[in-house]
Amino acid sequence: MADSGLTRILTAGVGRRILMLFLLAGILPVIFTALLAYNEVGRGLEQEVNQDLRENSKAYGVEILARLSRASDKAEEVIKVFESGGVAAAQGRPYLLDDFEAVWLASESNPNEMIFGVRSSQIDFSTINVAHLNAGNGQLLDTAAAAANDLILLHGANIGEPNQSMFAFRLKPETIWGPKENRPYLTEFCVFSASGTNLFCTVGMDGELHATLAIDRNHQGSSPTEWEIGGEKHFAAMWQLFLDGSYGHPAIDIIASQPRKYSLRSSADFRRIFPPALVLVIIMVGALSLSLIGRSLVPLQRLTIVARQYAAGQLESRVRIRTGDEFEALGDAFNNMAGRLGRQIETLKAMSKIDRLILSGADFEEVSEDVICHLIKLTGFEAAAVIARDTDAPSRAKMISWFEDEFIHERVSLPQELGHEWCQPREVALAEIDGSFAPYKERFLKFGLKYVVLIPVILNDDLKGILLLGSNSSFEMRGGRLQRSIDIAGRLAVALASAEREEALYRQAHFDELTGLPNRQLLKDRLEQQLVHARREKQNGAILFLDLDRFKEINDVFGHSVGDLILAQAAERIVSEVRDTDTVARLGGDEFVIVMPHLTGDNTLRKTATRILARLAEPFSARGTNHFLSASIGIVVFPDDGDSVETLLKNADAAMYRAKDAGRSRFVFFSKKLNAESRRKIELERDLRTAFDADELEVYYQPQFDLSNGIICGAEALMRWRHKEQGQIPPSEFIQLAEDSGLIIAMGRWVVDQTCADLRSVLDMGLHPGSMSINVSTLQLRESSFPGDVLDALQRHNIHPGYLQLEITETTVAQNRDTAIDILNVLREAGVQVAIDDFGTGYSSLSYLQQLPFDLIKIDKSFIDLIGSGGNSENICRTIIKMAHELGKKAIAEGVETKEQAEFLSENGCDCVQGYYYSHALPQDEFLAFVEKQDFHTQRRKALEIV
Repeated sequence: MADSGLTRILTAGVGRRILMLFLLAGILPVIFTALLAYNEVGRGLEQEVNQDLRENSKAYGVEILARLSRASDKAEEVIKVFESGGVAAAQGRPYLLDDFEAVWLASESNPNEMIFGVRSSQIDFSTINVAHLNAGNGQLLDTAAAAANDLILLHGANIGEPNQSMFAFRLKPETIWGPKENRPYLTEFCVFSASGTNLFCTVGMDGELHATLAIDRNHQGSSPTEWEIGGEKHFAAMWQLFLDGSYGHPAIDIIASQPRKYSLRSSADFRRIFPPALVLVIIMVGALSLSLIGRSLVPLQRLTIVARQYAAGQLESRVRIRTGDEFEALGDAFNNMAGRLGRQIETLKAMSKIDRLILSGADFEEVSEDVICHLIKLTGFEAAAVIARDTDAPSRAKMISWFEDEFIHERVSLPQELGHEWCQPREVALAEIDGSFAPYKERFLKFGLKYVVLIPVILNDDLKGILLLGSNSSFEMRGGRLQRSIDIAGRLAVALASAEREEALYRQAHFDELTGLPNRQLLKDRLEQQLVHARREKQNGAILFLDLDRFKEINDVFGHSVGDLILAQAAERIVSEVRDTDTVARLGGDEFVIVMPHLTGDNTLRKTATRILARLAEPFSARGTNHFLSASIGIVVFPDDGDSVETLLKNADAAMYRAKDAGRSRFVFFSKKLNAESRRKIELERDLRTAFDADELEVYYQPQFDLSNGIICGAEALMRWRHKEQGQIPPSEFIQLAEDSGLIIAMGRWVVDQTCADLRSVLDMGLHPGSMSINVSTLQLRESSFPGDVLDALQRHNIHPGYLQLEITETTVAQNRDTAIDILNVLREAGVQVAIDDFGTGYSSLSYLQQLPFDLIKIDKSFIDLIGSGGNSENICRTIIKMAHELGKKAIAEGVETKEQAEFLSENGCDCVQGYYYSHALPQDEFLAFVEKQDFHTQRRKALEIV
């Protein structure tokens, strides 16, 4: 290569970098391989050293064991010679004694009877294993003598018997440890007892190494232990020789060590060879690199520069290479790839951001704005817009558009005819704006746009909206930018579906399904906000608690479907009469609440309540029939009438019930007096339960008289409650409490039983008061056990069913018609009489009379009171009496208080009467006396004064 070419390569930054990369590409693998090989060689050497040292220590141990076995055999021969020829014979065979320094007989009584040599060690007889020796084995002892450790081999038999000695052989060190020349080169050995006593060592080796190796005995790895011995690093390994079984001696540890330098001598050779080899590789790689770089430096520099730009995210950069070879093709591929990749990345970023917005629960407007921004950037259109149908108003739509760097939010109207391609496109379409009647026309033309691309936003074949792209010129509806727009439209469809789903879930949790009004939860949230605002701004607001009067009767008679239609109409009427800033909510059933904030006086409040009452008094049309209702409204002003949502609703409810008690179809403002009455109701209900449980209630009887002869023909059982503190509580007050709380079921069961018991007492006295009439509530006629309870009471007190008469109202039956009629049929079949009470005030119709099982009709007191007043009451009474007789039933008038009323009823054929004119309701003992002392003729003359 010429010098100029080499200079160009070395002076160019790209050339230097590529050269360095080439060099590194050649050197790094070599260095890595060398380091890996060096590491593996070193590890392998260490493993090999560890294995060799362990093998050496093991071989040395085996050799020790062999030497010890040989010495033991010689010791046994010495014993045999001694036993046959004595000391002289033993000393006469020196070849048997050449492995021992001394031999003597040892016993506890005479430990020093020498046979050969000089004894230098004392034997600790407590360490002798007698059983081991008696088994014919030798025992090896190690004892400290002077500065050395003596090894003594014991042999003997019958040890422990009187005067029995054993043979002791002190072994020569070279007999056990062997000569130095037999050991491996540069390998040192040390032998330690289990207690750490150094029995033998060829080099100065401290006990700390033995302790370390002993600790790691059960966890020996593949590498030897490194230790410093005599100022030089050594590798050491240990092997354990077990002597307990053969020689009654604990295991001994044999340590073999070698200098580290000697053990790793092979790796030193590798280090000497590696540097020259590395230099040779560098030279070869450098020469090859210079050759290749010299031929392709310029195009490679360009490609490197543009690749760096791409890596920095500058995908709009392009490379220009005109070499006519692969580098030019590579440059073109780079350019095409960068273009496609840039568009794909931008699209993916847009998709990713849209997905994040969807997952984060962003609203439709935020997602749409983001979609429009990305579309403008990705497609190059001048304007864009999103139109989405309003799920609550199908004829309306939301449109979000972008023109000249500004977002515009508006609501547009949709035509009733949905056939227009701009309104329900199923495929991508291109249209001229000027010839369109679409709602976006005005907005697009204002900014000088001529064409619009309509992309349907569809999910699961459901059109969610339309994506609009505006342009000044027509274009081919093909290619990448259109596909990207369609892809983003798919994401927008998911966003719209997600928004619809979130809205549906929110509505389900916060709005009433039937009326679309806020439910109790949303009402509390809004009311809490209004209450806080009213306190902060020192303003007043109001709550109107509305309940439809007699709605339950219509709902039970005509069915829930009719009731639902009426509730929906009522909700629409209420909403139409309040301000846009007011909240109308449905609590459930026929209860509605209106929240009116920002009130400066009660004039607006009164007018609103009056308008609502008037609208609800208009007929409701449901399934071809008009139904008439009214409403009762309770009103509270906040924050004056309560400091919490619960308190305000409770007080408004109390005011609403006061409106019902006052005659319905009116509104009543809450007052402290009403609050006291609410508390009184709660306390009375509690006291009523206590009184019932304590048997403090009583049954009074109001006699009924036959107008044809003046004789008592029956009595009506009436419940009375004398409060311990408040005295007599009116039945109209506590009976309603019992109805509301459900206590009326137990109370009614008790009244039936008590009436039967009292009637039994009257009959046992030989008196015949006629049938006993008992009022029955709506709740009792819903209980399937009610007929059984009545018949059980009659049987328990031995009362004929004909003596019992049950009074029901038309309203009572209407609220639970089918079940009530079934129950009454069961009782009538058993002989119990049924009377329709308060006739003429409820659902008085021939169709009902045909369906109801009954025996008597009771004319309501409200008609009796108006007899003689000149109104229609007299005609009504005549009609009821005549109708009853035509049906084969009896007519009874209640509430008769004057002679004029009694005469009228008698003249018009009424069968029986009851009222204050004849007798008040009497307690049981007074009723007995009344029946017993009655003079029938006198009573008849008093009643009619016509006899």
